[in-house]
Amino acid sequence: MTWKTIFNPFSKFSELQLLILGIIFMVVNFLVCYHFGLQMDSIFHFGYINPDHSILQIIWVTLRSYLIGLIVLFILGKIYNRKTRFIDIINTVLISQIPGLVIVIIGEIPFVENALEYTVTNTKNLNNTTPVDLTILCFYIFINLLVAAYGMTLLYNGFKTATNIKNWKQIVLFAFVVIVTVTASQFLI
Repeated sequence: MTWKTIFNPFSKFSELQLLILGIIFMVVNFLVCYHFGLQMDSIFHFGYINPDHSILQIIWVTLRSYLIGLIVLFILGKIYNRKTRFIDIINTVLISQIPGLVIVIIGEIPFVENALEYTVTNTKNLNNTTPVDLTILCFYIFINLLVAAYGMTLLYNGFKTATNIKNWKQIVLFAFVVIVTVTASQFLI
């Protein structure tokens, strides 16, 4: 497996392979989120759930998040290239969300979770925070940034492959639309 395959699986694998993998990880996303009391309230964003929510409510909220991302990116893709296929946008959104599970799972490791909680509760008096907690927190933030950047790279490369964008203005508009979509869909759900 080459770096190109890791950062742009859309040019290497068939749409059926990507779709199957994306659906499998979407189901894993439902289960992991439910287990840890989270929901995906926007692409690239997880939020805590009400303890009264059932797994069906989490599935519904997560599906709406995926759908909002799909619809917005498909419309933008059609504006850029009339030949943009819906299956390519579906695969782009599904595959780009896989790295988010890594962030969720790492954040729920007990010593990471304890360091995060301890640091947050002691924000007014950082002198009480231990160097070990700060080291864990810095390492966790660094891993989160890498994984989030990887997810965004997958989203960009998938969209670029699906729409054949090359113009820098299109790329900037794509980035703007993704940021607005991620932010706005958190409030719509």
